[in-house]
Amino acid sequence: MAVPSIYSEEIPPQHQVFINFRGEELRKSFLGFLLKAMRDAKINVFTDEIEVRGRDIQNLLSRIEESRVAIAILSKRYTESSWCLDELVKMKERIDQDELVVIPIFYRLDATNCKRLEGPFGDNFRNLERDYRSEPERIKKWKEALISIPQKIGLTSAGHRDESELVDSIVKEVKKVLIDVSRKDRNNSQNSTNIKGQSFEPLMAELDRLPTRRPQVFVNFCNDELGDNFIKHLVWALRDSGINVFKDSFKLIGSGQKQEVFMSIENSNIALAIFSKRYSESYRCLNELVKMEELAKEGKLVVIPVFYSVKTNEVRRLEGEFGIHFRNTKERFAMEPMMVESWEKSLKSSTVTGRIGLSLEAHMNEFALVGAIVKEVTRLLPNSPRRRRRRKLGIGEVFLRALTATCIFAVFIYPMPMPDVNFLKIAMSI
Repeated sequence: MAVPSIYSEEIPPQHQVFINFRGEELRKSFLGFLLKAMRDAKINVFTDEIEVRGRDIQNLLSRIEESRVAIAILSKRYTESSWCLDELVKMKERIDQDELVVIPIFYRLDATNCKRLEGPFGDNFRNLERDYRSEPERIKKWKEALISIPQKIGLTSAGHRDESELVDSIVKEVKKVLIDVSRKDRNNSQNSTNIKGQSFEPLMAELDRLPTRRPQVFVNFCNDELGDNFIKHLVWALRDSGINVFKDSFKLIGSGQKQEVFMSIENSNIALAIFSKRYSESYRCLNELVKMEELAKEGKLVVIPVFYSVKTNEVRRLEGEFGIHFRNTKERFAMEPMMVESWEKSLKSSTVTGRIGLSLEAHMNEFALVGAIVKEVTRLLPNSPRRRRRRKLGIGEVFLRALTATCIFAVFIYPMPMPDVNFLKIAMSI
């Protein structure tokens, strides 16, 4: 898992960053890559790397008090550990005192499951709750912390292409928080000669030198209809061209991660709206479309409509099979007229369906359509890897290429017999 070399550049010592995690689940995998990246970035990070049962947890709680930033890596087995939960309670106390900033990381976990104690995360907590039923006050504090911490905006593994990209995002987010903490400390110390202010300008310069996030393309589609074929080929082709792609996985349907998906749309430069016959039977697709249209109107997103086995007018006028599915969805959500109205408005919007898009009908096959989509996305992303390869030739290169072409002409083409053509007459006739 490669870490950008920019992290190896020297930066000033930082406030301590405490990492709270379930050791048995993450220590030999994700955590190792994260620690390496943070230490390469010269971030002062602390983690209990050698967790010994029976050790006085007060040592760890003291470490939290010494820290200004904490990373809570919430995973499925997190709630198996009373240590993790005790640390989380301490972190909540420090947050309430405005002495700590916590960044939650939802590692292969639905954020809603944390707040509602659902799925394996909730099952593990209930098992632990039974083991500690003689300590109701402690259990109460665990629940309060589990409800409070996930409310904060965090990072998710589902919102990234792979773990390497998630690690990069965490390091970058920690640096941003450290900048903000340093700024507050400096402002608080301006009127006091006894408090040593900490400069954050070098860190700001370091953050500016970090590579910017690659252009992201969000794919909006009906998973039940296209997820196992066309979309797989499309995503592969886009990623093969060096473009970061986020697609709403079927695993997220009904799992309460609407806000997470919306954040991914906001972080994207381009959105592909893949309209198919069954698209309008998915309220998830329609909600995403509304969000995409809002951002497009604000000039923050470019939406490319793609019509897969459905015509433009069928989408805009809600006709044919597309229209039938939409009317069925409309009936299902009859109790939410405002939401249904927003769906209709987005489907008829000139910002989305009114834009000249791409269609399967206009291409020979799916392969050709995928190629056309990749070409259009690359054209609209000026900083995409493929576009970056197209650089302007220098004068020397132009001269060398012209000389090469002249030599080829002189050696191979000029000696060839030419047909007897009266060039003068052709010129006069023109």
